[in-house]
Amino acid sequence: MAHHIYRFSLLLLCGLLFYQTLAFSASADQWEFQLAPYVWLSGQNGTTSTLPGLPPADVDIDFYDDIWGNINLAGMLVAEARKGRFGLFTDIVYTDIEMEDPTPYGVLYSAVDSQTKSWMVSIAGLYRLAEQQNRFLDAIAGVRYWSVDTDLTLKAGLLPERNISNSEDWLDPLIGLKGMSVIGNSKFFISGGIGIGGFGAGSDFFGDALINLGYQWTKGFSTTLGYRYLDVDYEKDDFLYDVVQDGITLGLSWRF
Repeated sequence: MAHHIYRFSLLLLCGLLFYQTLAFSASADQWEFQLAPYVWLSGQNGTTSTLPGLPPADVDIDFYDDIWGNINLAGMLVAEARKGRFGLFTDIVYTDIEMEDPTPYGVLYSAVDSQTKSWMVSIAGLYRLAEQQNRFLDAIAGVRYWSVDTDLTLKAGLLPERNISNSEDWLDPLIGLKGMSVIGNSKFFISGGIGIGGFGAGSDFFGDALINLGYQWTKGFSTTLGYRYLDVDYEKDDFLYDVVQDGITLGLSWRF
């Protein structure tokens, strides 16, 4: 219960920080805002902890093959407020992915059913390093909050069915770059970013990269098609979450 209270308290703080920025800037000139909901059709590959003393279970869900039958729910949103060279950025990701595979335990258990529910909330400051006509590059520095709930069901074999649930919350430092460039004189553009963090503060390390091809339909509205790759390695006591999450992104963006 405590980690759920912490999770939603942090999400509430994210919202308050962003909307307080909106309220403060309502009377200011030259503020720019962006709201960008998106879908991340991500698979997962890696290992998660099971029972103490037993090897971790493999997670293997390919986004191009298995994701439609394994994703239960997903929601993502990027929000940004900027004035001049400085800005505030938040990225909220929620995923609920489930799968069933053979176990690494031979005849002890017949299969393992795994479900992973994860929140990933990033809050960062932005600084514009360079800007020319129709292109820019920003530096990012902030924090990323993680909440991972894993539920594993070891199906009966020689041993009876067993359920294992693990929940962890942690906070990581985050640094990175993001940018955008229009392709020639067209309405097409390339955008993306790369971030790294953890460094032993929470996770041992994480890397996050995104590349998009977008089309600017109007001055304030665009759509994107892209690919995102996320690799996180976190281990504490008996909890292990060493997972790569990757797949196609589809996004909408409003700037005002």
